Amino acid sequence: MGKVAGIPVYLDYSWFVIFFLLVWTIGFALMPAAYPGLSQFDYLLIGTVTAILFFVSLLVHELAHSIIAKRNGLKIRRITLFLLGGVSELEDEPKDASLELRMAAAGPLTSLAIALLFGLVWWASALLNLSQLIQAPVFYLAFVNGLMALFNLIPAYPMDGGRVLRSLLWRRNGDIVRSTVTASNTGRTLATIIIVFGIFSMFFIEFVSGIWFVLIGWFISSSSSASLQQTIAVEGLRGVRAADLMTRQVDSVPPEMTLQDLSDEFLRTKHTGFPVLSNGQLEGCVTMGDLRRFSKERWGTTKVGEVMTPKDKLVTARQEDTATDVMASMQRRNIGRVFVMDGDRISGIITRSDVLKAIEMREGVLSISRRAGALGGKISMTAETGMDFVLEQPTEKGFEWRAEYSGGEVKLVNQQPATTPSGEDVQRFTFQAIQEGISTVRLQEVATPLEPVGGSKRRALRTVTYTIAVARPVQQRI
Repeated sequence: MGKVAGIPVYLDYSWFVIFFLLVWTIGFALMPAAYPGLSQFDYLLIGTVTAILFFVSLLVHELAHSIIAKRNGLKIRRITLFLLGGVSELEDEPKDASLELRMAAAGPLTSLAIALLFGLVWWASALLNLSQLIQAPVFYLAFVNGLMALFNLIPAYPMDGGRVLRSLLWRRNGDIVRSTVTASNTGRTLATIIIVFGIFSMFFIEFVSGIWFVLIGWFISSSSSASLQQTIAVEGLRGVRAADLMTRQVDSVPPEMTLQDLSDEFLRTKHTGFPVLSNGQLEGCVTMGDLRRFSKERWGTTKVGEVMTPKDKLVTARQEDTATDVMASMQRRNIGRVFVMDGDRISGIITRSDVLKAIEMREGVLSISRRAGALGGKISMTAETGMDFVLEQPTEKGFEWRAEYSGGEVKLVNQQPATTPSGEDVQRFTFQAIQEGISTVRLQEVATPLEPVGGSKRRALRTVTYTIAVARPVQQRI
């Protein structure tokens, strides 16, 4: 539709359904009972004007969230109005609980202010005995905005009230993932209650309103689960670079290859696409979809360079780019692959499956690792040749971790102290899987020279042992 305060505003196709439904409901179901005796045209006019102003109010509600986020350095992808209201799409989560609280509270407070404004206008119009064509819309808008403010304060994540709940929990425990899990569980519980009430209403109270309750409950439940997974994904990739995610061993094809030979390569490798390289430099990308655009009769004479997507239209990243930026780029452009570049040469590729593996490894294996490390623990895990994986352990003053590993299957790439999003100090080790086989990595805690004499005896030193099974990728997806 355009931009407001620099933020793009979109209408989903489902918006037209709710708009015409609101016009009919307000104009021909509600208003004749509240203001009888008007013409059909008057009711249509009231319904239309009220529906338009309601969505303007909804847009202002979403702008309140977005403007606060934008002023605090967050990027707003867009605001979308759809069947069940509106949503502000942020490219990243708030960095602290205080910002989350301000952003979440801004929407309901704005709706409450709009309700008070329309309430004053309605009171003045009634006092001055103005036309019902004025009184009717402003009364409804005062009522519905007040109702929207109260509804959004229900602690059902990811609604505003649920985000307020998450921010308060986050402020108390310092862990955004744990706070999101609690808020999400609360949201799904309330969503279930709303759905059950909606089903009951469909049979015993009013059928149409019951359907709306079911839709709202379903929306809250699905949005809560999706938002939780998004938070886990983003937080799980904190501190991870594109170089840690990428697959280094990438098959490629030359631009002079025919489509017939390309088809044979697809069958042989089970790939869905290839980067196109010329003298080691990236020229473009060709996929199965590009092949299918041409009839088989032309495969023998058509070259890959003629059908590929050129380099300037591909999404690329640098090795030092953060994994969260790579994931955001994939989501924003709805693509399944990002090429990692070292100058003009391709050094690796990141697919959606690479991102998922990294999230699973950090949020699954590493969380088990931490729980296992009280006095020692043994963990088995898998990795694919060419991929980097990260092991980390919490650190305490006077102690540090050292890595020992055997065999040529893995090698240590980097080690450094780091801080998790929840503020916990850890020591992070980045390994690369080199070749197929079984390797053992042992993280051994030792007392540092700064530790007072006898200090290491205050408690037992911890050891965590990893058995790493390195295997060749089943399928090198691009």
